[in-house]
Amino acid sequence: MKSICLWLLFIITLQNPTFSQVSEIKIEPLDSETLKGKVEHDIVVAQDGSGHFKTIGEALDAIRVYLPKPLIVYIKAGVYKEKLTILGPVTNVTFVGESPETTIITYDDFAAKNNMGTFETYTLKVLGSSLTFKNLTIQNTAGPVGQAVALHAEGDRLVFENCRFLGDQDTMFASGENSRQLYKNCYIEGTTDFIFGSATALFENCEIHSKSDSYITAASTPEWVAYGYVFKNCKLTAAEGVTKVYLGRPWRDFAKTVFINTEMAEHILPEGWHNWSRQDAEHTVFYAEYGSVGVGANPASRVEWSHQLSEDELKYYSKDLIFSGKTIDADYYGNRWFGYQKDSSFNLEDAWKKDVKNFPQIKPIETWESEAVTESRGHVYKELGYRKLQLDVFFPNSAESPRPGIVMVHGGGWKSGDKELQIPMAIALAERGFVTAVVEYRLSPEAQYPAAIHDVKEAIRWLKVHANEFGIDTSRMAISGSPAGGQIAALVGMTNTREYEGVTSLESTAEIQAIIDMDGVLAFHHPESAEGQVASEWLGGTYEQKPEIWDAASPLYLPSPVFKPTLFINSQYPRFHAGRDELIVKLNKHGVYTEVHTFPDSPHPFWLYDTWLETAVNTSLGFLEKVF
Repeated sequence: MKSICLWLLFIITLQNPTFSQVSEIKIEPLDSETLKGKVEHDIVVAQDGSGHFKTIGEALDAIRVYLPKPLIVYIKAGVYKEKLTILGPVTNVTFVGESPETTIITYDDFAAKNNMGTFETYTLKVLGSSLTFKNLTIQNTAGPVGQAVALHAEGDRLVFENCRFLGDQDTMFASGENSRQLYKNCYIEGTTDFIFGSATALFENCEIHSKSDSYITAASTPEWVAYGYVFKNCKLTAAEGVTKVYLGRPWRDFAKTVFINTEMAEHILPEGWHNWSRQDAEHTVFYAEYGSVGVGANPASRVEWSHQLSEDELKYYSKDLIFSGKTIDADYYGNRWFGYQKDSSFNLEDAWKKDVKNFPQIKPIETWESEAVTESRGHVYKELGYRKLQLDVFFPNSAESPRPGIVMVHGGGWKSGDKELQIPMAIALAERGFVTAVVEYRLSPEAQYPAAIHDVKEAIRWLKVHANEFGIDTSRMAISGSPAGGQIAALVGMTNTREYEGVTSLESTAEIQAIIDMDGVLAFHHPESAEGQVASEWLGGTYEQKPEIWDAASPLYLPSPVFKPTLFINSQYPRFHAGRDELIVKLNKHGVYTEVHTFPDSPHPFWLYDTWLETAVNTSLGFLEKVF
């Protein structure tokens, strides 16, 4: 039996490593005994000898503990009969099979075999934290002989994507009172209590398949744990002849299990839940549903001690809240370990549909091709391992000498938006003689503060390193943003200490000479500020939970600010310039130039519409001509 710890770095769904990359890896057979605990490069496991190792256990034994950078273990197709315990301090490894149909980890222990207990019957036991498995089958082939666990998972920050878990009774032990586990696009089958334990586990887009009349879940959530098992957008299916299945029963008091927007076939009993013949448990468990569909969805017939979630209650079941904890949620690259889906809620079309109701004269600004401007798109300024961050540059054709540069940061409440929203203004400014760059950065669903600050600073460094290519005068560079981008622009421009800079290999600074803040808050916790949920999502908690982070992200409250000439362009709404007036007092005290321009009757995203764009551009030009 192989025993080792594995810390697998979470890689976002559509950008995970695939077997197309295996051909790029140098393959030389390795001696697992000689190299035990020393390997730092990507590994291929293949039973036919075409990889570095023939077994998974040998590969795991070879990996260096506390890796300085991530590596990938590719597992070629095969049936790997191995009983694995993943324990200790091997970190930053991604474990990828070819497909769940062809890459199979299997064993056949069961509780009645050699006097084994349930928790000795596992095929794969996962005690380490920050682990990810992709494209695998994990199975226990003992059959219907009692408890026989396929997966025993107790670590924290565990991710299983596109995996199959096959067994009968007790297929999956998802447990650990401080464990958070994500199962995405997985298939899980079993007979009795085949998903059981104390973990906080989210099942997204999974098929849950019952092989007999019995119970799906048997949660043992501790009283002090908020969530337990949450199933979202799943599908409950059953084998032929299976007609009487309960959603769950409480293995222990205070069990928590919730099904949200789940399709339930006819095998689910109308009452839905069972009390395990313990009426006292009815007063402590939390069993709930929202939006169940299908023949098995019978909200009116459910046991009276279960719940149907309200719309208000549903909002507490977002992924970031389910997985919230006292520790940071960042992986090696600073991104959320449980992945993200791109938020497109802030876009030009939807913004216009909302604002035109109050401003019927407005027309959205569309991007145009300018004969006076050269466009240079898709420059990679930062590689994150799992994906690349890009920026687009626009510069005047007729420039005979280096021109001032403007780095432009889009808005969207730190969670949405796109650099494309800044392109019309970027072209307009380039037509007037500036080199402009619109920047992609990581939003809150992907990575919390300060990742966006680090990204934008890296973009500035990259532009300086490539200044000759675009004709940028690096001694005259400004940063502009709106509106969340305005807050980011101000913070980037006013900081130069380590916590704001991030890690870089570029030989340049992120210093700029001027700031343009369009409706970006300068203080999150402030009498004029109305920032709440979206700020909390970016800053990792409410002000009450993370006051030091809220203040650190507020330009007004910086303990050692680097003051720069600043232009504030604002809409009619005071909440979007919270902290501005106090900051101007500080700037004036230090003799730093400021300007304020307010559009008295305007929507919040005024820069997106023809009525205000030209004025905003001219105001920016006038300011920059003065300070440059």
